[in-house]
Amino acid sequence: MRIIIAGDGDTATHLANTLSIENQDIVLLGSDSERLAELEATCNLITFSGSAVSVSDLKQCGVDYADLFVAVMNDENLNIVSAEISKSCGAKRCVARIDNTAFLEPEVREMIRRNGVDSLIYPEGLAAKEIVNFIRHNWVMEWVDIHNGELMVVGVRMGHDSLLTGKQLKDVASSPRFFHVSALRRMDHIVIPRGDTEIKEGDILYFSVLPEDVAHLREICGGVEKKVRKIMITGGGRVTENLLSEVHGDYDIVVIDSDVMRCRYIASKFGDVTVVNTRASDVATLKEEGIGSCDMFLALTGSPEKNIVSCMVAREHGVSRTLARIEELQYIPEAESLSIDKIVNKKLLNVGKILNTLVETNFNGAQCMLLDNAEIIKLVAHPDSKIVSKPVSQLNLPKEVTIGGLIRDGKGFLVEGHTRIDPGDHVLVFCQIGSLPKVERLFQ
Repeated sequence: MRIIIAGDGDTATHLANTLSIENQDIVLLGSDSERLAELEATCNLITFSGSAVSVSDLKQCGVDYADLFVAVMNDENLNIVSAEISKSCGAKRCVARIDNTAFLEPEVREMIRRNGVDSLIYPEGLAAKEIVNFIRHNWVMEWVDIHNGELMVVGVRMGHDSLLTGKQLKDVASSPRFFHVSALRRMDHIVIPRGDTEIKEGDILYFSVLPEDVAHLREICGGVEKKVRKIMITGGGRVTENLLSEVHGDYDIVVIDSDVMRCRYIASKFGDVTVVNTRASDVATLKEEGIGSCDMFLALTGSPEKNIVSCMVAREHGVSRTLARIEELQYIPEAESLSIDKIVNKKLLNVGKILNTLVETNFNGAQCMLLDNAEIIKLVAHPDSKIVSKPVSQLNLPKEVTIGGLIRDGKGFLVEGHTRIDPGDHVLVFCQIGSLPKVERLFQ
């Protein structure tokens, strides 16, 4: 596919690099010529210095035969306008990042769609949903419902009390089978595990599991679901605002922010939330507001350093679950090494959303989710595709690919070696970044 990405910030460059690894034909359009030259020298993509609202510049980038146009510049208005112009020039599908919920109102959204913007990405909303998932399922690092919850994907960090730690996968097989280890992350490296893969303390395992077996899986992993009653949040920005729209009234919530005007806004919009105007580093005030009695601490300021330190302070005061918003990718391994339970990064959420758009463009009814350096893809098996030709054990799947489960007639199933995939099945595929072409060949 030919994909044009407008923007040269961190989100645009990370997206461009990820898609280039997938062997897509990428053009990165931006205004910082020095940064673009550096990227073209180190990544498998083409860069172009110009304006995303210039028809001549867009046409020089090949917008008239682009399969996908993605606008992720800092200005949401430019994103929408450039996507509309690109669609009128011939781009097949156009996506724009926004920062304002007003664009999501049904009438406005429909107007934008009619003007050529097929999809909108709202990072703060994506981050809020990710945090809500963690609040409700806080014994895992990732929780994904597949096909309305008929199949689950959960990511669990292995501790010393897990029954799986120190064993090879082939030694923990159950009968009947109630989970499938679809991927494993060790430090910053993702692998698709095999039977002789040894599970080590600190590994993050991504399981496919049926909903009725989640409680049993939690016991085996040594996971503890913390009952959340009180939450303390540092940072009163848009992520927090979107989060409060989802959960206020369900929990006792304290919001800490140093901006007095922002505090007044949050207090006026959410009357049942306690809002305190002080710095996140004001430990004395945090104590006064009951940090020691909190079940969960969410560090959502714009500073990764402050968020990491705040989570450490919360741990010292006995908070059992911590989450940090960290936008700088280089800080994420450090944060995870400090036992912060959950990291939220809007750039990665954006990339995941756009990867989903990419897969949808190639396959009707497909879905794609990004897990670190791996992807979960749900694809429909067609009668003449390779995936339905033999039992799973005889398909000679690439080592970077595994099948985590399937949905048949609306019901979830795990996959055994003897399982034969039928036409019409929704198949859950795990693969490493860069393996999408191999997956496509199985399903085309």
